[in-house]
Amino acid sequence: LSMNGDDGVIAMDIQPSTSTSSRTRNVIMKNECVTQVEPIILTQRWTVNNFPTMMKLSRPGVCLRSNIFRDQVGSDACWQLCLYPGGKREENANHVSLFLKMSATSPMKEVLVKAEYRFYFLDDNEQPRFSNINIGDFHAKPPKGGHSWGLRNIPKQKVANCVRSDASLVISCVIELMPDVSRVLCRRMQTNSMSPMVEVAQTHNTRELDMLMQGKQTDFTVIAEGQELNVHKFKLMAHSAVFEAMFSHENTKEIMEGRLHITDTTAHALKMMVEFLYVGRLTSTMTSDEIAEVITLAEKYHVNDLKASCEQMLINMTDKGNVSEHANLADLHHANNLLEHCIQVMSMNRAAVLAGDGWNMLRDSNARLAAFILERMMLSGDNPPPMKRSRV
Repeated sequence: LSMNGDDGVIAMDIQPSTSTSSRTRNVIMKNECVTQVEPIILTQRWTVNNFPTMMKLSRPGVCLRSNIFRDQVGSDACWQLCLYPGGKREENANHVSLFLKMSATSPMKEVLVKAEYRFYFLDDNEQPRFSNINIGDFHAKPPKGGHSWGLRNIPKQKVANCVRSDASLVISCVIELMPDVSRVLCRRMQTNSMSPMVEVAQTHNTRELDMLMQGKQTDFTVIAEGQELNVHKFKLMAHSAVFEAMFSHENTKEIMEGRLHITDTTAHALKMMVEFLYVGRLTSTMTSDEIAEVITLAEKYHVNDLKASCEQMLINMTDKGNVSEHANLADLHHANNLLEHCIQVMSMNRAAVLAGDGWNMLRDSNARLAAFILERMMLSGDNPPPMKRSRV
C-alpha cells in the first residue's frame, strides 16, 4: 500500500487471496451431483380358500403357486409364492411349508439378489396372526433359473389359528430389495436461481377482492346452488387451464350466454375457489367437509396451487379420529402428501385407528386402499412384528 502525498491518491497493490473466493465457491456448487437410490418394495396378497380341508388331505409335496409378480423397471427378477399345505417333504408332513421363489426374467441370464422378505397371515380384522421376517440371497442360475427361501416347518395348528371365518387363508408378502444400481444415474444438482419471494402487500389482495365483490368490469358469471358470482374471465384463464380452454371457444353455450352453471359443487366451495384465483390464498377457515368440496373443484379445473393448499390444510387437521376419512379423500384426489401423512398417523395410533368406526367404513368402501395402508403400516409402523430367523 502506497500513498502519493501530492494528490492524496492511494495506490493499492492487491495480491491474490489464499482463501477460496466467492467465484470459486460458486464453481464448486455448480459441480455438485447426487445419486438417489430408492429401494424397490413389492407386495403380494394371496387368498387360498378351503384351507383347513387342504391341510387335512394334501400329501407332502403338493404345491400351490401364486401369480408371478415383479418390478417392471428396476430388476431382472420375478417372484412367486409357493405353498405346501401338507409340507414340502415327508419329514415336513405335520407342518405347512411356505417359500418365496425368485426367477430370472431371462433364462440365459444369471441373477443374484439380496432381499428382505416378510410373510404375514392376516385374520378377519386384517391383523397379522403369524409373521416372519428374513433376509436371503436369491441366486438364479441358467438354465434352471430359480432359487427359493422360506419356511419348511410352520406348525399346522399355528396356521389353523390364522384361518379366517370363511375358511380362507390370506397371505401377505412384502419384499424389499435394491434396484440394479448400474441403471441409476448420478444427476447434476441444479442451482436455485430464483430470487427470494416477496410477500404481496395486503392492500393489493384487498383491492383484488374489492374488484370481485363489487363486480367492477366483470364479463362472466359462474353459478352454483342458484347463487351467482360475477367474475373477470382473464383471472380465471390465468390460473386454470380448463377455463382457458373453455374461453378459447366462442361458439359454446356458456360463452354465448356468459354464464356457467356448476351443478356438482356448493356455492361456498365455488366462492372459495374464485377468491383463490384472485388473491392466491384461501381467505377463510373451513371444515374438512368444506375443504373436500374445494379440493374437488380444484382438481376439476386444474388449479394445482389451490389443491396443494387444501391438502396442507387437511394435513394440519388430521388426527386419529378423522385419519381414515382423510386417507380416503387423499386416495380419491391423488393427494399423495396427505396420504403419506395419514399413514404415519395411523402407524403411531394403530390400535385406536383400527378399532374405530372410520376404519371399518374405509375397509368396507375402499378395500384396495385399506389393504395398501395395512401393508405400509407393517413396513413402517411403530410396533412392527418381531424379527425372526426362519428354519429352512
